[in-house]
Amino acid sequence: MPETAWADETLDFLCGEDLRIVQKKRGYRFSIDAILLANFVILKKNERLLDIGTGCGIIPVYMTRMGLQNSMIGIELQLGLFQAAVKNREINNCGNIQFLQGDIRTEAQVLRDARIDVIVSNPPYTKRGSGRKSPDDSRYVARYETELDLPLLLSFSSSLLQRKGRLYVIYPVKRLAELIYSAKSQRLELKRVRFVQPRRGEKPNLFLAELLKEGGVGTIVEKPLCIYDNGNYTEEVKSYYSLKGPAWKALQD
Repeated sequence: MPETAWADETLDFLCGEDLRIVQKKRGYRFSIDAILLANFVILKKNERLLDIGTGCGIIPVYMTRMGLQNSMIGIELQLGLFQAAVKNREINNCGNIQFLQGDIRTEAQVLRDARIDVIVSNPPYTKRGSGRKSPDDSRYVARYETELDLPLLLSFSSSLLQRKGRLYVIYPVKRLAELIYSAKSQRLELKRVRFVQPRRGEKPNLFLAELLKEGGVGTIVEKPLCIYDNGNYTEEVKSYYSLKGPAWKALQD
């Protein structure tokens, strides 16, 4: 497949030119949140990963280009984003990834048959009916809980994961208590959490979470992750954009 984009798409380069990502010019486009989340995930040898709401496939494609060859599945409701994900799999030579187009509820049996060990999701952050509606339908579905709300994500993940399987999410700090409370009812325990600060000295606005199915009580709070320092990415975040960065090496170890 030629490494070019159609008229309504862009071809963006990350990690130098080692990662090529096709996205729609209009509509939902991935943000740094996906990169932060991918670097928080622990994926052991032979574990199978599912990305719920994969968008253009950025998380599984990024993780594969970083050297992980685990079997991965990405599911996306929106057709345009799914088509971009398939292109990204091809142009980045990610034969270990399978993309599905559809709703997690209608594809539930297919996903259960796959035996999932790890689920990752960068879900919509905003409750339905709150905030200002985006004029673009693609952005609206990706940002608002119209098709995937927190209870559905947690209940579906719990039903799908093997015992001691793990769910990884990035979410607004203001919804941390809600996530912990809802997760417990689905037999998911918060095991690791890392708060994300936009800049040093500022309050965190997001958090990264690892939830363990049927895990015991006890949570590790990791040091905060700061994105910017003096207008530039911090050294840690810079390392996320290198295929040989120390942060990713630590993740694989």
